[in-house]
Amino acid sequence: MKYFRKLQIIILLISLTGLILACSDKSRTIENQEDLLWGLEEEYIKAHKDADLSKILSMWDENFLGWPSRLENSARKTSGSEYLQKYFSKPMPADTEFQIEKQGIYIENNVAILHYRLFLFQSSTRLTHTWIKRGDDWYILGGMDWNE
Repeated sequence: MKYFRKLQIIILLISLTGLILACSDKSRTIENQEDLLWGLEEEYIKAHKDADLSKILSMWDENFLGWPSRLENSARKTSGSEYLQKYFSKPMPADTEFQIEKQGIYIENNVAILHYRLFLFQSSTRLTHTWIKRGDDWYILGGMDWNE
């Protein structure tokens, strides 16, 4: 009987340890995904700064729908590329600096929403991007900005 009781306690302790490790692993995974997504936002803004249109388009999901503040209506990936040609065809000066002020992030399975302010040229713009994970990679599914 004592042996059975000890065995129950050992099994319980192993189970609790596994549960604790699984929970801490999940929070680390979410934190890693958040860091990854904020890094992708930095890359995305840098691609605009460098007028790297192919990089920007490669970050957009095939079903992308965005609404830049300069457009009257929202745009899909094809019409969005025309927008990029019009407004981002030339690189910004090399010494141009930008800053991202993180406002919020939420990740649910393979979808993430990020809100931030972009400071560039002594002005700020509010941005919202919805990212979707396809396989191992994240893509911008939708976005909207508003100049403050």
